[in-house]
Amino acid sequence: GRPKKYFVIRYKRHGRLAEEAIGWESTGINAQKCADIRNQILSNIKTGRGYQSLQEKRIQEEKRRNAEKSKAVTLEQAFKDFLETRDLKNHTTREYHRSMRVAFPDWANRRLMDITRDMVAQRHSKLKKAAEVNYLRKCKGKGNTPTDDEIKKRGGSQANLHMRFLRSLLNFSAGYYEDAEGGPLIKHNPVQRLSQTKAWYRVPRRQTIIKPHQLPDWLRAVMGVENETIKDYLLFLLLTGSRREEGMTLEVEQVDLEQRSYTLLDPKNRQPLTLPLPDYLFGIIKQRVENSNGDRYVFSGTGKNGHLVEPKQQVKKIIKNSGVGFTLHDLRRHFITVADSLDLSVFAIKRLVNHSIGGDVTSGYVVTDVERLRGPMQKIEDKILSVAGVREQGKIVKIKTA
Repeated sequence: GRPKKYFVIRYKRHGRLAEEAIGWESTGINAQKCADIRNQILSNIKTGRGYQSLQEKRIQEEKRRNAEKSKAVTLEQAFKDFLETRDLKNHTTREYHRSMRVAFPDWANRRLMDITRDMVAQRHSKLKKAAEVNYLRKCKGKGNTPTDDEIKKRGGSQANLHMRFLRSLLNFSAGYYEDAEGGPLIKHNPVQRLSQTKAWYRVPRRQTIIKPHQLPDWLRAVMGVENETIKDYLLFLLLTGSRREEGMTLEVEQVDLEQRSYTLLDPKNRQPLTLPLPDYLFGIIKQRVENSNGDRYVFSGTGKNGHLVEPKQQVKKIIKNSGVGFTLHDLRRHFITVADSLDLSVFAIKRLVNHSIGGDVTSGYVVTDVERLRGPMQKIEDKILSVAGVREQGKIVKIKTA
């Protein structure tokens, strides 16, 4: 039979002979097509424009196809790729899902390319106004009339939170999806508009803590709580300055009774840390561990995984019985404030509350072990209990001098 023909072109590129395969005659390739392709490549080499080999042509066509796909990517698809690529904590993932559900449900099927700076600014404003309207409706239902200042304070924090999520998602998309030239699909993040126009809502950092004169009444109300788990949990937060999730998810295996310490395996900054248990708190934790009866968590409860969930109703009762308003995070602020009042090492305080030490060069040479932190932790507990009236304050003895 007739032999099959396979076509190959040869040409010189930068003084070197190049050879590239075109294809079989049976697929429609002939000598004229090969000559046209070769002439086009030689012309591009002379002018310095376009593809200068078949390989470059194929790469450009592949990029062009990928760019067309990227242009069609919606906010929902980008969010799915974002979650699959990033290693996020469960709490963060829940918050991101909430932002998609609450702030951008009508943008889910919108192309990333179609999200403009004006749309971002308008949605930011709309989120705050919606929160204000919702707040007024709740006040009306309770028969309250809020002041203008109270109304203005509503919604700003959440609106900022949703927009920071969108900014993060679009930053990810800029690096994940490419245009036909291999550059970022999103050249300029539209959320930058809020920074450039200084449109972010001003949300002052909370400064609330349990004041020293309030601590005795607060502690009496806590000690009066019938639920031992919740009572011990609140004391743990107060005497360690831990974040509420760190206390709720503390496992029995993370407590070392011999070393009188506990270990945070996966805290907020993802740096495992072993911390000492001060004397008073050690007695509480030791009893809970020894009586755990196979429970996984030190503070077991009705949570999905078996640990305690945020005790909102008990907190309300403590506020009512003590007359002291507080949140769980106020206990952390109280711990840090007391630590600062004792003039402890800044490095020690940051390690006790597991804050990032930052880019300070000296801090990189400071190695902090459990025993180094035991003294500062004990001083903080002694001070808190002393102010609360649990332990008598030390008597001042006048020293005789010659």
